[in-house]
Amino acid sequence: MTSETLGIDALRAMRSDRRKHRVEDMEWFDALYRVYLAAFLGGGAILFLSGLVGDASFTTREMANIHTHSPHVIGLIASIAVFIGLRSGANGGPLAVEEPEVRHVLMAPVPHDHVLRHPAIQRMRTFAFAGALAGGTANQLVGRRVPNAPSLGLFALYGAAAGALIGILFVMSALLSHGLGLARWMTTAIATAVVGWQVAVTFGNTHIAGPFDTVGSIAMSWSRFSVLDVVGLLVIAALSVVSILVVGRFSLEALARRSALVSQMKFAVTLQDIRTVVLLRRQLSQEHMRVKPWLKVPRFLRRDVVVGRGLRSLMHFPLRRVIRMTLLNVTATAALVMAWRGTTPLVIVAGLALFVLGLDIVEPLSQEVDQPDRTDSLPVERGLIMTKHLIVPTLASLIFLPVGIIVAFVLEPHSSTIGYGFLLGIPALLGGVAGATINSVKGAPDPVGGAYEGLALPPEMSGMGTVIRSAWPPVVSILACLPVLALRHGVETNIDTLGNTLRAAGGVVILVVLVSGWVRQRDAIHAYFRNLKPTTSLTESN
Repeated sequence: MTSETLGIDALRAMRSDRRKHRVEDMEWFDALYRVYLAAFLGGGAILFLSGLVGDASFTTREMANIHTHSPHVIGLIASIAVFIGLRSGANGGPLAVEEPEVRHVLMAPVPHDHVLRHPAIQRMRTFAFAGALAGGTANQLVGRRVPNAPSLGLFALYGAAAGALIGILFVMSALLSHGLGLARWMTTAIATAVVGWQVAVTFGNTHIAGPFDTVGSIAMSWSRFSVLDVVGLLVIAALSVVSILVVGRFSLEALARRSALVSQMKFAVTLQDIRTVVLLRRQLSQEHMRVKPWLKVPRFLRRDVVVGRGLRSLMHFPLRRVIRMTLLNVTATAALVMAWRGTTPLVIVAGLALFVLGLDIVEPLSQEVDQPDRTDSLPVERGLIMTKHLIVPTLASLIFLPVGIIVAFVLEPHSSTIGYGFLLGIPALLGGVAGATINSVKGAPDPVGGAYEGLALPPEMSGMGTVIRSAWPPVVSILACLPVLALRHGVETNIDTLGNTLRAAGGVVILVVLVSGWVRQRDAIHAYFRNLKPTTSLTESN
C-alpha cells in the first residue's frame, strides 16, 4: 500500500472521527428546538409576507411582459452571481477550510484534490440550498398574483430549482476561477462580457437568447420550457463537475489567509458586530482604498476638520465599492417600482439594499467610531463630532438619486415618475443612511460606562432586547421605503395622491431627524440612565 493511499485512508478516518465527536457533543433537544424555532419563524415570516401581496392579479398585458422578459431578468441575476463568483475566485475564494487542515492536512503527502473536494461539494450544496429557499419564496410570492395559476407549491418548486442553480453558478464560477488560476483582469473581462451580454438581451429589443436564460426558463417552467433549456442544464452540470475536479490546484497561501479571516468573521457574527463583518469582508475581497483620490477636495470645503475628513475619505473609495453601491441603488429602485406595481414585500428588499448601501456611505463615521481614543482626547463633545460626520454621508447618498430616477423612468416611462422619484428617493436614501448610522454608532464604546445597561429589563426579556437592537437599524431603512405604498394607495383610490405621499415622506424625514438627534445626545442619554440606576437602587433599599 502506497503512502498516498495511507494518507487518504487517514484523512477519511480523521473526518469520520470528527463527525462522530461532533454528533456525540450535540444536544439533540436543543438542536431540534433551534430547527423548530427557525422553521416556525421563517415559515411565519413567509406567510406574513405572502399576505402582504396585493390580491389584484396581473393583467393580460402584464402577463405578456412576464412571459417575455422574466427569463432575461432572472438570467441577469444569475449573470451577476457569476460575476461575483469569478471575482471571488480570483481573490482566493470560495473555500474557507479550517486553519488546522491548511497547516497540517494540506502539507501532508495527500493529494490536495482529495482534501478539498469534500469542502467544495459542501460549499456548493450550502449555496444551492440557500438559493433554493430564496427562489422558492420569491416564486411563491409572485404566484399569488398570477391568474389561473397552478398550485403555489409548484410555483415554489420551480423557483427553488432556479435559485439552487444560481447558487451553484456562483460557487462553480469561483471554483473555476481559482482552480484555473485566472488573473483578476481576465476574470473581470470575462464577467463583464457575460453580464453585458445578458444586459443587452434584457433591455434590448432583440430575440437573441442570453447566456443564462435557461435559469429564468426554469423559474417560468409553469409557462415555458424548451429543449435548449435542457442543453443549458447539461452545460451547467458539466462545468460544475469540472470545477470540483480543479480544486487540487488551489493556492495554499490564499486558503491560509481566507481561513484566518473567516474564523474571525464567524466570531464577529456571534457577537453581532456587523461593522467588523464588513471590514473582514473587504479584506477577503482584497478591497483597498485608492492611493490617489478621484478629485482633490477644495480648501474652502476643508475648513471644518470633520467635514473635510469625510470628503477626503469618499474621494479615496475604490472603484469596486462605487460600482457595488450603484448596483445596490439600482436594486432598491427596481424593488420599489415592483412594490408600487403591487408586490408589497419587495419594500423589504429595497430597505435592506439601501441599508447595505448606507454601510458603505457612512464609512467616515464608522472610522471615527472604530478609534474612540481620538475623539475622547479632543476638547470637543463626541456627540457633536458624530453629528458633523452625518453631513457628508447625507449629501453623498443624494448623488445616487439621479441614477435611481433614471432606472425608475426606464421601468415606468411616465412624466410623473420623475417628480415622484424625487419625492420617494430622497427619504429612502436618507433612511438607508439613518439605519447604517444607528448600526455604526451603537457599536461605539460608551465613555460614561455601560455597567448598568439593560439591567432594568427582566432576564427573560434580555434575549428579545438583543434581537430588537440588532434588527432596529435595517427596520429604519425599510420604514423609509414605505411612502411608495402611500403613493400606490393614493393612485388606487384616486384620493389625494400627492398629499398622502407627502405626509408619508414627511414622516420619514422626521424619523431621520430623530436619529440625528439620538446621535447627538446618545452619550447624555447613557449618562442619565447610569446616574438613575444607583439612585433607584438606594431608594429601593430604604
